[in-house]
Amino acid sequence: MSATRIVALCAVGYVLAGCSGMSEQACVTADWRTVGFEDGTLGRSEASIGRYRQQCADHGVAPDLESYRAGHADGVRIYCRESNGFVVGHSGAPYQGVCPTDLEPEFMAEYNAGRRLHELESALASADSRIASNYRAQEGIKQELTDIGITMIAADTTTEQRLAMVTRSAELGRRYGELTNEIQHLERDRAVAERALLEYRSTLAASL
Repeated sequence: MSATRIVALCAVGYVLAGCSGMSEQACVTADWRTVGFEDGTLGRSEASIGRYRQQCADHGVAPDLESYRAGHADGVRIYCRESNGFVVGHSGAPYQGVCPTDLEPEFMAEYNAGRRLHELESALASADSRIASNYRAQEGIKQELTDIGITMIAADTTTEQRLAMVTRSAELGRRYGELTNEIQHLERDRAVAERALLEYRSTLAASL
């Protein structure tokens, strides 16, 4: 099952269920087999019917449980295809234990492979984000120090203000140094994360 198809089904499911709950019309006209099928293809637990039951109870409507279950059983067989396991794992989506025993081993092998790639990519992205954040903080310190320097030489700046600026400048200097040390550690962590990711990608490529 293609990633595009998964996204399309997700959009349909979202419109049907909705964050705010199913409308009375949706509850009355729902094809519960189709609802179950769509949930199954998205890897949602069969327990999702409980949410629909609660939402539709407000409108005096009870979902067709048997039809939902039948559709869900068909849907999970699409979701649990081995070829979809890697896509789901790589997306970072959780596995809700929906796969039947005849499909789960192969699905989970691919899911775990995709999940590992997701984790390694996330670790690298996190390191990059933290490094960038520290550099931005240093730029902010530089700008503040520049502003302090300009203010200190202004004719209307008082002695008390200058003393406060000297103290503030010292604090900023210490923080700048701390950020530099953090960046050095983060860059080492980033190198490790990048190496692990490249090695894992090589492993995946070799297994194709």
